[in-house]
Amino acid sequence: MENKVRNGLLICALLVFAVLIAGCSDQSSAGTTTTVPTTAPSAAKYSAGDIIAKSASSTDQMLYVITQYDANSGMYTRAWIYKNADGSWGHFIDSKTEKVERTLVEKVYPVAIRRVTLSSIPIVTPTIPPIVVTTLSGSVPTVTGISPASGAKDATLGVTITGTNFESGATAKLMRAGSPSLMATGVSVASATSIGCTFNLFGGEMGSWNVVVTNPGGQSDTLMGAFSVGQAPPIVQSFSPTTAGLNSTQLAVVINGQNFKEGVKVTFVQGATELVCINPASLDTKKISCIIDLRVSNGGKLGDWDVKVLNIDGQQTGTATGKFKIDNSTPIA
Repeated sequence: MENKVRNGLLICALLVFAVLIAGCSDQSSAGTTTTVPTTAPSAAKYSAGDIIAKSASSTDQMLYVITQYDANSGMYTRAWIYKNADGSWGHFIDSKTEKVERTLVEKVYPVAIRRVTLSSIPIVTPTIPPIVVTTLSGSVPTVTGISPASGAKDATLGVTITGTNFESGATAKLMRAGSPSLMATGVSVASATSIGCTFNLFGGEMGSWNVVVTNPGGQSDTLMGAFSVGQAPPIVQSFSPTTAGLNSTQLAVVINGQNFKEGVKVTFVQGATELVCINPASLDTKKISCIIDLRVSNGGKLGDWDVKVLNIDGQQTGTATGKFKIDNSTPIA
């Protein structure tokens, strides 16, 4: 009898021990948390105040400065910043800004050469020193316009200046604070309201220039900020193919032209619809290759389309209007 009692107590003890072990095991399992690693989006390379350039050794007198980054849209806001007379950065000449896609900015401008406090950067409007004329006679001219109103840096450009009281023998020039004047050649006074001439923009600083016309008697007039010197815009001359079927996918396009930059954006445009070319690569300054998706689901539709090339550096555009045609020859993939 005593042995039976002893054996029964031993069995009970073993059962209690087993229950305790199982409970601890369950608690241990329940308390274990599995962490799933997540991949955070990469942070923007630049922030407000960064002056960006194509190389760390840049000696340019004007560069872009980042004024803002919007993480929701992935767009940088940038503005031109200029060096001061002592070589320090800097000042603005106006309050203009522009928005550009982050990936394109970071591709074309891979380095930040300096950082500034934007709130301390002033806007300095260029001023033209007064023209001293010892003897004045004749009519006072009035300059009202110039066409074209812009030209590419280092180019030679024929223009027409309009106004009133232009006299035979009048001269014309472009003036900008801190830069040598650009004198017109081949000046022809067609009438009292029109002058034809040529400007050689070689060495001209990029930015706004004032147009000055001076009559033979010394009377002159200045149209402030009427002409702009900038980078040469892209020119779209041809592309292949020129026709493709609706719903074509992965269509390889080669675009030929001039002045293509390293960072470009290529789009096919019809009205308010825009198809963006995938992975555009500027093979050189005269050729671009990219891939276009012409599916209806991507916005593709029948008809003629403009082909537009945007140089990210300088935000200049070249367009071939209505030159690409989508027909209905390709079935839906």
